[in-house]
Amino acid sequence: MKNIFIIALLIFISSSICSQDLIVTNEGDSINCKITKVKTDIIYFTFKHKDEIRSTLLPISGIQTHQFNYFQTSEVPKDKVVGYENYQHFRIAINGGFSYQTAKVAESVPSDFKNYIKELKSGYHFGGDLTYYFTEPLGFGIKYYLFKSSNSMDNIYVEDINGNRTYGKMSDDLTISFIGPTFSTRLLNHNKSNAFLMNVSLGYMGYSNDKVIIDKYKMSGSTMGLSFDIGYDIGLSENLSLGFQISFLTGTLFEYDWNDGTKTETIKLEKGEYESLNRIDFSVGLRFSK
Repeated sequence: MKNIFIIALLIFISSSICSQDLIVTNEGDSINCKITKVKTDIIYFTFKHKDEIRSTLLPISGIQTHQFNYFQTSEVPKDKVVGYENYQHFRIAINGGFSYQTAKVAESVPSDFKNYIKELKSGYHFGGDLTYYFTEPLGFGIKYYLFKSSNSMDNIYVEDINGNRTYGKMSDDLTISFIGPTFSTRLLNHNKSNAFLMNVSLGYMGYSNDKVIIDKYKMSGSTMGLSFDIGYDIGLSENLSLGFQISFLTGTLFEYDWNDGTKTETIKLEKGEYESLNRIDFSVGLRFSK
């Protein structure tokens, strides 16, 4: 998933660098322009001529070649292009920050381990969003987030039915992933440099815990998850923003697989024993727009 975001970001950056098109006529004239439409027999474009911005067309028969994103510098302001929409369609967000799981510590947890469980609730997350806005305030996209938390305790013991105790270490290495489609609403300020956003996502939540209770175990499962985001992007440049976001993710684990290294057993939880995956994320990150 990380590779998808990296590839999308590289494509975005490369397309932002070369933003002006080239037309070469049969007479050998090169035109730095913005091509607005290509039909079977006609090309429509906007270009600059003697400090005047003009929109015109040429027949395909009179053109030797044309190439999009050829020039690194643009002679035509974006707002002078025919059909130009004064907002950015694509938004790539990269986030990271502090997370806290909101579920209460179960009453069944022994008092000696309550602080251990409380400490395990705090962790960190990282991930990102890719969104396409089909109108200025509305967009669809995809979200991927990964939550990590860990804790350990020495000198614990396990007692069998005969009263025999085995001493050792206890630890948890917890990972919760979320991926799903996103519906986004966006409110831009007057000059479209800053944006207030609200997003909702419904998707897959994966749960994995590498546990040690004297011996090593693996606990894993999955469920449906829901994510709500509220954020604000502050423009640093035309295509780059600094963003702040608060998210609430919710999901419930009804069963999980327990692997002791030799066999895997599926444990179905009873009502009142369900594992809550609810958490709050406080994020900061960069946003790339186009």
